[in-house]
Amino acid sequence: MKNFENYDILRVFHKEAFEKNLIKTLEKFKTKLSVVVKSDAYGIGIENVLPIFEQYKITDFFCQDIIEAIDVKKHLSNKNANIYTFAGVQSGQEETFVRNNIIPVCVSLKQIQNFNEFAKTLKTKPKIGIHFDTGMNRTGLSMEEVDLLSDDFEGITSNLDVVIYISHLHSSYEKDSDKNKKQLCNFIKMTSKLPDRPKSLSATGGSFVLSSEYHFDLLRVGYGLYGILKGMNPVISVYAKILQIRDVKKNQTIGYFAGYKAKKDIKVAILNMGYKDGYSRSLSHTNKWKDLIRKFFKSGAGFATSYVTIENYKCPVVGIISMNNTIVDVSNVPVDILNRHNFVEVIGNNSNIMDFREANGFVPCDLLTSLLKVNPNALDLTEQEFHEIKKECNI
Repeated sequence: MKNFENYDILRVFHKEAFEKNLIKTLEKFKTKLSVVVKSDAYGIGIENVLPIFEQYKITDFFCQDIIEAIDVKKHLSNKNANIYTFAGVQSGQEETFVRNNIIPVCVSLKQIQNFNEFAKTLKTKPKIGIHFDTGMNRTGLSMEEVDLLSDDFEGITSNLDVVIYISHLHSSYEKDSDKNKKQLCNFIKMTSKLPDRPKSLSATGGSFVLSSEYHFDLLRVGYGLYGILKGMNPVISVYAKILQIRDVKKNQTIGYFAGYKAKKDIKVAILNMGYKDGYSRSLSHTNKWKDLIRKFFKSGAGFATSYVTIENYKCPVVGIISMNNTIVDVSNVPVDILNRHNFVEVIGNNSNIMDFREANGFVPCDLLTSLLKVNPNALDLTEQEFHEIKKECNI
């Protein structure tokens, strides 16, 4: 193991917790389950999760682009697994897709036409999926493009093997939203214009929150497996080192722009972790009048109720998070407990990532992927390695 004493951020992957999440998901969805492994499995590391997926016979994997897909393919022992890319196939990438047997989910009629033209000299038909824009206005064929495709489906896809139709719900976490029903109707309308193929509409939110009419033939589950869903186990813990503890007197200010004023005498811990390490500045907490307005409208940084924990004690973030440091109020932590800890838990069993939705959107995927990005200041550990050093590090 590296010299762990030199690292100010420790990151621990909980394999058993991840496996429990996967088992729970498989029990619910069975053979309809496919998994999303984009952004290095939401930052957790494809090398950590792919062997577990293969152990449980998962054969369908969704990535963002060709670079991610090739990396996933290298880590899979099942060379017949279906690996899809949400970005489709862009100009110049066609040969790479064919050589690596990656399935692009084409996002426009032009992508389909270009790939079909490329494939006309091939001996076999490359597989593709087609993405439909059912109301998100992000990627996917419009209704007009679907009509054009419908008019000459056999000609436009003559050299291709269309294996799946997909779309994506934008409000699936809102169970009673009429927008979900509208997107469902659009998806059915669009796909009914074309020859029948397997369909996939629901990702994590639509799979767990909405009824089975949204499930179709294949479910794409991502962040739920990685612990960012109510009822799922946290699969990552992140710890940050305490750099200094200091007393702040009543009416003294903390951090940049004097963003936080102490309402009483408090004790704070300065962490050697800031936004350069992926701890978003939007998690800052200030109590200036402008930020009280932001809190009322739930808009912008400054109103978040962010915290870290020491044992079971919540320590709220105070002041504006800077590049290298975060300041937390540790006044409520008994002195004897505070004295025996060199680290705080940033996310994990006690610091639930789902509590940070206000500052990071409806689902805090950005916080997870940011904290888990490649970082020379962070040390990645297995659970066993973590337990070996836990006492020595005073965590």
